[in-house]
Amino acid sequence: MIKVAMIGAGSVVFSKNLTGDILSFPEFKNATIAYMDIDRDRLEVGAALCRKVAKSLGAKPKIVATMNRREALAGADFVINMVQIGGFDSTLVDFEIPRKYGLNFTIADTTGPGGLFRALRTYPLLTGLCRDMEAVCPQAWLLNYSNPMSENMQTISRTSGIKAVGLCHSVQGTFLELMHYLGEDPTQVNFTCAGINHMAFYLKLVKQGVDLYPRLFAAMQKPAIYNMNKVRFELMRRLGYFVTESSEHNAEYSPWYIPHGAETIHRYNVPIDEYLRRCDGIVNEFAEMKKFARTSKPIEVHRSHEYGSAIIHSVVTGQPRVIYGNMPNRGAIANLPATAIAEVATLVDRSGCQPTVVGELPPQLIGYIQPHVTQHELFIRAAMEGRRDHVYQACLFDPLTAAVMPADQIVEMCDELIAAHGPLLPKLDTKKTLVPTSGKRYRPPTAQQLRASWNAAQTQATDDYLKDWRLIGPFKSKTPGKISLAFAPVDETKLLSGQWKSLGKWQRVTANPRGMVNLTSELGAVEWAVAYGYTEINSVHARDCELRCGSDDGIKIWLNGRLVHAHEIQRGYAPAADKVSIHLEAGVNQLVVKVDNYRSGWGFGVAIPKANF
Repeated sequence: MIKVAMIGAGSVVFSKNLTGDILSFPEFKNATIAYMDIDRDRLEVGAALCRKVAKSLGAKPKIVATMNRREALAGADFVINMVQIGGFDSTLVDFEIPRKYGLNFTIADTTGPGGLFRALRTYPLLTGLCRDMEAVCPQAWLLNYSNPMSENMQTISRTSGIKAVGLCHSVQGTFLELMHYLGEDPTQVNFTCAGINHMAFYLKLVKQGVDLYPRLFAAMQKPAIYNMNKVRFELMRRLGYFVTESSEHNAEYSPWYIPHGAETIHRYNVPIDEYLRRCDGIVNEFAEMKKFARTSKPIEVHRSHEYGSAIIHSVVTGQPRVIYGNMPNRGAIANLPATAIAEVATLVDRSGCQPTVVGELPPQLIGYIQPHVTQHELFIRAAMEGRRDHVYQACLFDPLTAAVMPADQIVEMCDELIAAHGPLLPKLDTKKTLVPTSGKRYRPPTAQQLRASWNAAQTQATDDYLKDWRLIGPFKSKTPGKISLAFAPVDETKLLSGQWKSLGKWQRVTANPRGMVNLTSELGAVEWAVAYGYTEINSVHARDCELRCGSDDGIKIWLNGRLVHAHEIQRGYAPAADKVSIHLEAGVNQLVVKVDNYRSGWGFGVAIPKANF
């Protein structure tokens, strides 16, 4: 029977989902699954949740939870890496130090200074993991889920002989989104996609020999569809092809959005600091999962759209499958370097993972991708050779960074980031060069200073957010893979006329300190669904004011029975993403919110300023 080792299993939701995927195959009901993490608390919660998963599936795996990596790896057939080095504190460094230089991000985990320094922090872990695998499970396949994907796969492929593939869900996830826009059955459409991770493009979308791209360009003209993915549709308008990863990611991969000020950021729904807010939500989510793990309540198991379990099944049984994997290019994309990490269709069978040959990408797509490929190469040389100058150069060639800062400030920022991350990084001054440093010395900020700064800014920004809500839901779509705010699972006439209590059991909830009602924590990780929120605002006098709101995904708001805002969109939560003028009556005002969710997490927040006497 196979053994699967999960490294970084303290990512409890992800390890739970992958465990459910693996154990859902009859062949693996008795597999050995070893969970490893350096955080004992998270490790124990993760293992407890996975035992619940096994019980729900009627499986009897051997479950091992250990803080010893070699023990987890010993004899493993497959190793799944989901580690993030440095956690929230290091992520704060990646955001807050560049912010001092005028550089802002949405996610900062893939490219630019954020992706680069996350990769540098991960390099020692990955090289150590590969050495351990070569010692105790040399034939195992390493499935890497950790970002930054391309840089991490460079580390694995350039420093070891371990068999490895990098996995992401953006290709298959975005394909379902596109089919939703077109109203097509995904099983009836063929596609070809290629590029690098988070910057791969759908080269072909074909149904029964008919090109679907003209229909996608036509669909983009509908505001309800365009508003869901403004940045990606703008990229398609200019480049001719749709990109895989989300608008919030791609907004920071180019110089065309963030550097052009608040108006452009608002116009294209670019959620600055989205990842930091998401990290806050994950902290709250873990607290809820920890409480749930201690109960006897059964867990609901749904197969995810991650490729990991399917790869394991194909390698073990020989059943061929095609997935999209990240591996060294070696000719798969003719006009990218052989050492680049390409994301292309990959055949999986008993012999392992074999990338397919795509040929040349259109030159405009290479133009979009190549600066990031250059960064990846400079990263791996900086880490392997101990060269600080290559760190500078990687940031110099980042399109967003170069659009915001002159070269001397980029060097200063890099020196400050190196000082702040300190011992987490590989040695970067092993090889001396003629490229000068900034010549400045920096005192690393403490975690307490960074958190205090972030918390103060967020608290001030969310003072006006409504905290006390009642929720009802979730209500799942009757058609899997499709949802919209037009779906009305309850009698909205009753809801809007004040008869909300008659519609079922409502639960009281409180928004988190950032003003967000986290629907994943309150109602569960339910996809293709809607939920309703209800609250009351007591205004001492009638007044006109501005309502601000954020949502993940679409949102609809009624005030005193009248629709005041509707925004069908796929996005992560950002406070004040939308703004609308409203009129409050003197006394009690009834506010109803409807939120829909396509995939992953969901939630909302609404702010109304207090009366100004």
